[in-house]
Amino acid sequence: MFGHLKAKDFVNLMEGIELPAKHRSHLDECGRCRATWQSLESIHAEVSTEVSAMDDEIPEPDWVQFRSSVRDGLLSRSIQRETAVRRWTGWAIRPAMAWALSLLLVVGVTTVAVVWNSTQTVTPSTSIETPVSEPAPETIEAGPERSLFDDLVQLGDDEQQQVQQMLESSLKGPHYR
Repeated sequence: MFGHLKAKDFVNLMEGIELPAKHRSHLDECGRCRATWQSLESIHAEVSTEVSAMDDEIPEPDWVQFRSSVRDGLLSRSIQRETAVRRWTGWAIRPAMAWALSLLLVVGVTTVAVVWNSTQTVTPSTSIETPVSEPAPETIEAGPERSLFDDLVQLGDDEQQQVQQMLESSLKGPHYR
């Protein structure tokens, strides 16, 4: 067997909806379900008489007045919302304008930071130490008869090491103060 009747079956019975045949036969055979139905039926009858008596006492609401009060409430909320926005600045800030101002501020600060950093002097790294007593290496110029590589080959050991250190430091990137 499928078991006892469910709560929705009892509700259907109270509302006057007919049960399927197998549920109806179970109600007729099962003492527990029949006792539950009889107690619910008596409670339903009492509540129905009370509700019908109360229906006579409760007046019909004035729907025109209700709609009017709802409309007035909504309008007052919209007025309060507008004045709340105007309260801080004195004029209504629109979201698009607020976004535009914030974007302009971010772009301006970024531009100032980039310009400020580009004007700072680039100092050589402290890891490259050039002796003060030695003269600076000669500038290497490439000409039509000589190439840059010919000049590099003619450099001495100390000069080659200095050029190599300068190239390595340039690969590491500029160093700012």
